[in-house]
Amino acid sequence: MRSYPIISFFAILFVFFIAGCAETPTTVGAKLLPNDDLLRLDTTVVSATRSYNGTVLPATSISPRVLVGNVDNIQCWGIYRFSLLPDSIKSIPIVSAELDLRTIYHFGDSLAPFSMTVHQILMNWATDSLTIDSLKAPGFYRTSPSGAWNSSSIGDTSTLTIPLDTTMIRSWGTVNDTTLNNFGVLLRPTNNGVVKGFGSFMVSNPALGPKLLLRLRNSAGKIDTLSLTIGGHRFVTTGLNPAWASDSTHLWVQNGGANRGYVEFDVSAIPLHAAVHKATLELTLDSPRSKFNYFTADSAYVYFTSDDGATLPYIVGVGTPVQVGTSKVYQFPVGAFVQRWVRGAVLKRMAIAGFDENFALDLFSFYGAQSTKAVKPKLTIIYSVLQ
Repeated sequence: MRSYPIISFFAILFVFFIAGCAETPTTVGAKLLPNDDLLRLDTTVVSATRSYNGTVLPATSISPRVLVGNVDNIQCWGIYRFSLLPDSIKSIPIVSAELDLRTIYHFGDSLAPFSMTVHQILMNWATDSLTIDSLKAPGFYRTSPSGAWNSSSIGDTSTLTIPLDTTMIRSWGTVNDTTLNNFGVLLRPTNNGVVKGFGSFMVSNPALGPKLLLRLRNSAGKIDTLSLTIGGHRFVTTGLNPAWASDSTHLWVQNGGANRGYVEFDVSAIPLHAAVHKATLELTLDSPRSKFNYFTADSAYVYFTSDDGATLPYIVGVGTPVQVGTSKVYQFPVGAFVQRWVRGAVLKRMAIAGFDENFALDLFSFYGAQSTKAVKPKLTIIYSVLQ
């Protein structure tokens, strides 16, 4: 029995199906949608209305580096506190003690002489509440050194072995003592021209971390070695330029200190409750006033600030540089920021911080709100009005 008509029917149906699924659009129906049903995008560009600068306490206890040294007007002091000594060594003589540090960073002249003294800390301290004034306060540390390092210069992959006073180590007591005396050691710089970075307890490669090496004489008269590699750390800096606070021509973003820039905008030209599809913050770098080096992460963060002035770290954008003519311009995605402003947020402010704020000493100098129009901070906003 022949079934050609049935086959022909399905063949024709298949052809129509394929034709209906064609990806290439045709002019059929192009004029059927009214203009009001199409999304209309508008773009506006606004310049900053205000900018200023302010300091914050960086969380250097999470840094993979402890920075120590003097360069320009920046001074860095470091702290290490090793874990408590075991009770098993309470009555064992300590023959020698040494602090081993590995260099992994520098800022300034890498060939400049570096030196520092090591001091016993006499007070308890919290990891991220110290300032340089806290360290310099009378009674915070013993002024007579318990160790020192002097050298013409050191590289970025060197190991420093610093002999320590065993009397200081013994005064720390052991883990089950009722009174805590182990507050760690302070590294006080005595050089000029360079800051060195030493591996911390947070460094990814344990071989680069700090080590306290104790040699003890056991009851048989032989030498045993105890190596401590766990603890807490911190570094603090000083030397931020006091003139930055009142400078509206520049945003001074200093890592390590740290200094942040704050910038505000007026977006009242955008209709209330408009849908923000994209917004880009652009900051132009004043290159001659900025200070970078081989270790610099050439990026910055922008943080949203709430109406009470608090910085919200979970609403953030990362800015990377592009070349615009002869200028280096950092572009930040801030669509979520502007959308909140349009929906009623009162304070239309952003905070600018360095990408390595807790780890380094880089200085980003961006032009501020009182600079010339060509280089002042600006927002480019793409939005649509809901129908």
